[in-house]
Amino acid sequence: MTLFFTRLALAATLFISFAGLPAHAQSLTGNVGSAGVTDGEQAFEARLGINDDGDAASRIHYDYSFNDWYQLRIIVSFSQPDGEDWDYTGITFENWLQWREEADDNSSFNGGLRFAYGFADDGGPDEAEVRLTITDKFAGVWEWRANIIGEVETGDGSEGGVSLEARGQLSRALDVVALGSEKWRLGVELFSEFGNSRDIPDFDDQAHQIGPVAKVSWKNGVYLQTAVRVDLTDGADDTMAKLFLGREF
Repeated sequence: MTLFFTRLALAATLFISFAGLPAHAQSLTGNVGSAGVTDGEQAFEARLGINDDGDAASRIHYDYSFNDWYQLRIIVSFSQPDGEDWDYTGITFENWLQWREEADDNSSFNGGLRFAYGFADDGGPDEAEVRLTITDKFAGVWEWRANIIGEVETGDGSEGGVSLEARGQLSRALDVVALGSEKWRLGVELFSEFGNSRDIPDFDDQAHQIGPVAKVSWKNGVYLQTAVRVDLTDGADDTMAKLFLGREF
């Protein structure tokens, strides 16, 4: 029981600390990513997000795990500013490395690093990203996740400096059976998108959002995630919603 409250306190501390961190662009299709890599696993996923101004973004990606510590993800992204047509925005190659694995009894934690490079389609600068990912299951039904992200622009038109971001999620497995699934999770997530390290804005001008998240998966490998976030600061979109649908095999 002491370990349960220690981990819960750590997760809460992460959420609180993220809220105080210094936003460069709201993420409509972002997730609080996992640190786990499973040998031979493959997945396809489609994502859609929209904000209160009517701006939408979508992406599709494919994952393949070459072994139990390296996974490749290929992402194709699209955007639709309010009232305009959908446009292809670029392709990203994301490399996952898992450097620590949680034990079968849920002791320890999963730790990972992601290295991504995105090729822009509109002639603008490309983007390179490094992400630290940590996930931890505890007390049987709980899980917390934390992501810390640094991103730089490369090529013509790059702004220099490092864009900083952090994400946190705390969720609990539900003891319910619905829609043919016993695997339901409900939780809360916090996204803090910081300014560029060269000119970090005041806290209220940064983009901090919080909201509920729900997840469900089925025995055939299909899974779904949905979430709504609302603003904590003036620099964030007032509201946004997202829907992810994928299949592992």
